[in-house]
Amino acid sequence: LYAQTGCPGCVISLPALPEDTIFLSIAPDGQAGQPYSADVSFRMPQTTTPVAASDSTVPPGLTIQQITINSLTNVPPGLNWEVNQTEFNPAEQTDGCVRFCGTPLLAGYYEVSVVVTATVFFVPQTTSFTFPIHILPAVSQTDGFSIVNNAACGAVTASFVNNIPSNGLPGFSYFWNFGNGEETTAENPEDQTYLSPGVYVVDYQAIVDTSDFFLTNVRIESTTCTDLFSGPDLKVRVFDQDNNELYISSIVSNAVPPLDFNLNLTLGDGNYRIQLTDDDGGIDGADDDCGSVNFNRFTTGILNSSGMSASVSILHPIDTIRSSDTVIVYPQPFPPLIFGLPFGPLCDGDSLTLNTTYFDNLQWYRDSVPLLEGTLPQLPVEESGNYWVVYSSPDGCQAHSEIVNLSFGEIPSGIVFTNQNNMLSIFDPGSLPQQAGIQWFLNGEPIAGANGEMYCIGDSGNYTVEVTNLATGCTGSYSQNINYNPGFPNCVTAAGDLTKLTPDMLVAPNPSNGHFDLLLGATSVLEGTLSVVDPFGRLLSNQKMRLSPGQNRQTMDLSQLPAGLYLLQWQSPDGQNVVKALKLD
Repeated sequence: LYAQTGCPGCVISLPALPEDTIFLSIAPDGQAGQPYSADVSFRMPQTTTPVAASDSTVPPGLTIQQITINSLTNVPPGLNWEVNQTEFNPAEQTDGCVRFCGTPLLAGYYEVSVVVTATVFFVPQTTSFTFPIHILPAVSQTDGFSIVNNAACGAVTASFVNNIPSNGLPGFSYFWNFGNGEETTAENPEDQTYLSPGVYVVDYQAIVDTSDFFLTNVRIESTTCTDLFSGPDLKVRVFDQDNNELYISSIVSNAVPPLDFNLNLTLGDGNYRIQLTDDDGGIDGADDDCGSVNFNRFTTGILNSSGMSASVSILHPIDTIRSSDTVIVYPQPFPPLIFGLPFGPLCDGDSLTLNTTYFDNLQWYRDSVPLLEGTLPQLPVEESGNYWVVYSSPDGCQAHSEIVNLSFGEIPSGIVFTNQNNMLSIFDPGSLPQQAGIQWFLNGEPIAGANGEMYCIGDSGNYTVEVTNLATGCTGSYSQNINYNPGFPNCVTAAGDLTKLTPDMLVAPNPSNGHFDLLLGATSVLEGTLSVVDPFGRLLSNQKMRLSPGQNRQTMDLSQLPAGLYLLQWQSPDGQNVVKALKLD
């Protein structure tokens, strides 16, 4: 199992650990724009005991038969991943690893979700756990400066580091153009915020004027000195302001200006003097003074004096460093919208499909858990929870939808009614929801005003009671064909009718462990059917019976049935009667 191109070859490296535990090593930090490669090792649990230590809803001590790694979600954009294996039999193998590789695109603190399916007692349960990967802001570096956090989504606040600091020394000057209309000459500029998507070019210039001044050449442009039969024999001397001789050249015989004298003298503050002499070799005991000129380290052009002219070449190196880099603001995608929400209540057994406004690069979540199949625009939903969807743009920018809470209400269950002398009554009113709405129907049509737990019928037909949980809007119902007994108009015995058409019924002991004595008292010979019905209206058994006048005893064995409340029901063409029997464990 891997993402994109995969990252094979992870190496398991775990410290000394208990055999039955949950452990995940720490993923090292990365930096946006820099290559990243790291292995994360883990140990899966053998039983539910380590899980129960952090989740009180999980019972401890259950053996885990299989663990399957389904996927990794919320991995930093730009990183790929690959696990060494996806399926683990904890009884034999619990250790594994995952390798992350690639170049993260954006800085952030990413809670990576590992979606796993654990099988306990052959029942699979999908869950997830998370671990962090911290991607630090990118640092883009040039000769002149570095940018900290040079790329982000929606807006970028970038910091700038001057790589050529003055350290408090004179001779440094700076110029910054940040590409957003802002400029400065500060050595260390303030952070810049870029609010609109785009690519911003940052230009930098540093001028370093800290080098010395060097006299590299003296040129004698002209001289009035001359010898009798030839040109003068010239030599040049340089003196500082204290008349210290700094330089004396060799003699140039029969010189013809212009003459260049190359030298390398460091010049400081103050004035300097160039002295030109015609060396006469001692004929008359003295050299001829051909003149002198003064200069300083900033001198340019021709220097003139009586008898000579000269120029100087002074080198003063100035470093100019120019650098450019970019700040990138990626467009922040609009939050995905969720539609397909229900207009009415949701109840157990219902389903709906959520849709969103993007078509790819999606991940749906329920209660903070990424859904394994939740990568498409449509999401079928059958469970209660908080749902949302995350869209990731090609640039790696994420947008989260609003959270949608969906609640599937429980359908009222155990709704059964009995008929006694034309009086229909809900068998177990205690099972009704706290906020219950009741409606009786005859042949599918609602009966006006029939909204109580009992209803006295006046006609034969198919009767239905519908119970609505007013808190959830969910509805359950129960139907039964009922024959109207004319012997009980308005649910009472007709005047002058002294013959009971249904037996009196008594159960003893009640409750019991399943063995009951049913006493049926008849005033005349009665024929009918004795049935056992569970609270959901399901017929469990029935038998035809003929009752003699007086008390009739019938042994009822319900010991093989689960504990609960059961109906013992007498039915005949002349009417029916019901008694409740409670079986204990």
